[in-house]
Amino acid sequence: MPHRPLQAFANVASTGDYKIFINERNVTGSLKFEGIKNDVLQSRTFDITRYLKAGDNVIAVWYAPQGKPSHGKQLSLEIYGWDQDSVPFHHQTDGSWLCRQPKDCYSGESERFDARTNIIDWKTEEYQPYGWHRPIGSMDIDRSLSTEEFKVCQSENKLGKILKPIRTYNDSLGYNIDFGRPFYGTIRITIREAHRGEKLNINGFQYVCNGELDEQAFFRFRFQNQRIYTLTWNGRFKKSNIVNIEGLEISE
Repeated sequence: MPHRPLQAFANVASTGDYKIFINERNVTGSLKFEGIKNDVLQSRTFDITRYLKAGDNVIAVWYAPQGKPSHGKQLSLEIYGWDQDSVPFHHQTDGSWLCRQPKDCYSGESERFDARTNIIDWKTEEYQPYGWHRPIGSMDIDRSLSTEEFKVCQSENKLGKILKPIRTYNDSLGYNIDFGRPFYGTIRITIREAHRGEKLNINGFQYVCNGELDEQAFFRFRFQNQRIYTLTWNGRFKKSNIVNIEGLEISE
C-alpha cells in the first residue's frame, strides 16, 4: 500500500475455525472464530484499519477444519476499504497465496500442539517458503450451507475474565485445578524450565514442550465449559515447572 488506508475491512468466510494475523498482530485476540454454526456459514467482517501500514502488509490465517477436513473450498478472505484520497480498493485470496500444514499440530475431538515445531516467523515477511504450496481453488462443496453475514462487534466473543484457581489437589486421575465454578473458555498454563519434548495433557489437549524459558499451554480452538481441569504429564516434567495458572473466560 502506498499509504496507510483511511479505512479498511477484512471479510472472512470459512468452513472451519480460524485466527487472523495482520503484520504479526492477532486480529482475533486470544480467541478463535467458528466458521459454521448450526450448518450456517458465518461470514464475518473485521475492521483492520489500525493493523495496516504503508508499504508491504502480511496477512496470515491459522485455520483448523471442523470435523473431518473438507476437500472442497475451505477459506475465503478479502480486504477492502478506502485510501487516503477516498479511492476504494479491493484485494481477495487467489492462487498466489501460500499454505502449509503445521507438523504435529491438529484440532478435532481433541487438540494437540507441538511447540517444538511452531515456527514463529510463519506469519511474518521473514517466513521460509520451503514446504509451502499453492492453494487449490474449488467450487465444489460436499454439503449445502446457508450463509449469514455480520460485522464483528466489540462485545462479541471476547475475553471476559481471567480467573485464578481456588484450589489444586492430586488424586488418581492426576493434578486437578479447581476454579470454583464452570466457565466457558480455556485454561492457560505458564511453564518454565521444562525439558524439550515433554508432554502435558490437559482435559484431552496435549501440549509438547519446546524447552524455552517461558511457554504457555492453552486450548487454541477447542474451548470447554469446565470447572475442574486435570493435568497429567510424562518424563521429567514436574509440578514445579508450572509457574502460573489462569482461566480465560470467554463471553459470547
